[in-house]
Parts: sequence; structure tokens; C-alpha cells
Amino acid sequence: MPVFLVTPAQIAASGEVELSGGDAWHLARVLRCHPGEVITVVAEPGMEHQVRLLDLAPTRVVGTIVSSRQARREARATVHVVQALPKGPGMAEVVEHLAQIGVVAVWPVLTRRTVARPSPHAAAERVERWRTVARESAQLAGRHRVPVVEPILPVRAAVAELRRRDPALQMFVCHEGERLALPTVAWDWARATAVVVGPEGGLDPQEVQEMVAVGARPASLGPRNLRTTLAGVVAATVLLARAQDLEAPAG
Repeated sequence: MPVFLVTPAQIAASGEVELSGGDAWHLARVLRCHPGEVITVVAEPGMEHQVRLLDLAPTRVVGTIVSSRQARREARATVHVVQALPKGPGMAEVVEHLAQIGVVAVWPVLTRRTVARPSPHAAAERVERWRTVARESAQLAGRHRVPVVEPILPVRAAVAELRRRDPALQMFVCHEGERLALPTVAWDWARATAVVVGPEGGLDPQEVQEMVAVGARPASLGPRNLRTTLAGVVAATVLLARAQDLEAPAG
């Protein structure tokens, strides 16, 4: 059963919880839940509420909180993935997997070798679709927070914006042929981190050097060539494993 993410406004002082839209449809029509069943909702990171369902309709589901508890489902490490747009529908797949494993944000970017270059209107529509995918995937994974999907930007602009928001940000650039390997390179998991992934054909060497000039470190993901749709997922998984986020839960 997925965790349902709600806003504090959806929880009344009496403990009644109301879900609408896609969540109500999913409960009533997809999962075919019945009154009396218990689901988990989250209104703020770290706090889970067990909600007993009272009334279900495709447009509105109502339940009441029967218990609450603190739980840690979010990753210890703060990881951003700066992902060059892949060809075709691959970005939705990337967002789906990154949302499930625990990244905080996905930055779709255009690089010199990027083939997919949607118009401004198409780009806005795709970002909204990816945000829906991120929410659905985060709920399926039982997360307490939906990862942010940023607007499509040129890679230099995305890197500059990340630096502006957090000057202490650590940044790695996935680049084949590097002697430093992401699983072993010096890294402080307690500081926010961004991983830059290039498109099919990789990043242009000049782009890599531009990022190195602002403090990024090139790192390898191993001796095998990975598709761009897989590389960011592997990189984020490596970092989360290094932060011991993939350990079995206590108890």
C-alpha cells in the first residue's frame, strides 16, 4: 500500500482526513479499498498517520486518524541529480526511479550534445508530467516528501543556480575515463551533493572543464558504458549506499 502525501489543510482538528483528485480515484477505483481499511498518510516529513477509511467515492475519500508515529523514510544524504535530457520518453523513467530511491531534486538540462530540445510550450508540459510522475513514485515508495523537478535549463544555468542556492554544495560530474571513482572518492554525505549526468555520447569536454572551474569533480561510474537513463540512478544509488541509507531498517 503506498503512502499518501497530503497537506496539513487536508487534516481537520477532529482528526478527519480528506483525499481528493487522483488519490481518491486511486483508493476507490484502482486499489478498491473499502470502509474500515487503514491507510497511511503523511502531512509533514517524519510523521505518519494511520487513517481508517470511512467513506469512499472516486472524487472524495474521507477517513479518521487512529494513530500517529514518527518514522524515517527520507534519505540521510541530500542528493540532486542534474540529468541531460535523453531521447524519447526516457526522462519520465529517470524521474520515476530517482523519486523512488530518495533524491531531493531532479534538474533536467540541455547540453551541447543533447538531442531532445523541446519548444518552451512542450518543455513546460513535460515538466508538469514529470512532476506528476515524481509524486506518484514517491508515494509508491512510501516517501514523506515529493522530490522537486526543476524547469528545463541549460546545464551551465542549472549548475550556477545550484551554486547560488548552496555555495557549499558538493558536485560530481559523471565522466568516463576518470581515475576517481564515485564509490570511493572523498565525500561528505552530510553536505548537499549534486551529480551531473550527460546525454547519449557524454558531456562535451569543454562543459566538463567549465564545471571543474566552479568546483565540480569528475568521477567515474566504472569501466562499462551506461545509458544516460541509467547513469543518474546508479550515481544516486552509490551515494545513498555510501551514506548507509540502504541499510535494513532497525527492528
